[in-house]
Amino acid sequence: MNARQRLLWVGAALMVGGAVAGVAHACPGCKEALFDPQQLPQRLRAAQGYAWSIAALLLVPAAMIGGLVGWIVFSQRRLARKAANADSVDRDTLSG
Repeated sequence: MNARQRLLWVGAALMVGGAVAGVAHACPGCKEALFDPQQLPQRLRAAQGYAWSIAALLLVPAAMIGGLVGWIVFSQRRLARKAANADSVDRDTLSG
């Protein structure tokens, strides 16, 4: 499978995943419900949900950039290794 086919498969998988994913219903005014003193357990769960959403918003872009940089480094090292192997094969052929 070449790189173009792989890219097409990844794109198709992302489009299918996006179409199948459920819709999350929320409103920005939900934080106003946190001020009701009678609902402590609900407030704690909502606060924990906010914390997880903030963590996801911070970590996902960092993971994506890190993955992209890792892929580029890996590709360049593999390319350099192939070039070094081809160069050594050429030297062996010329000296033999």
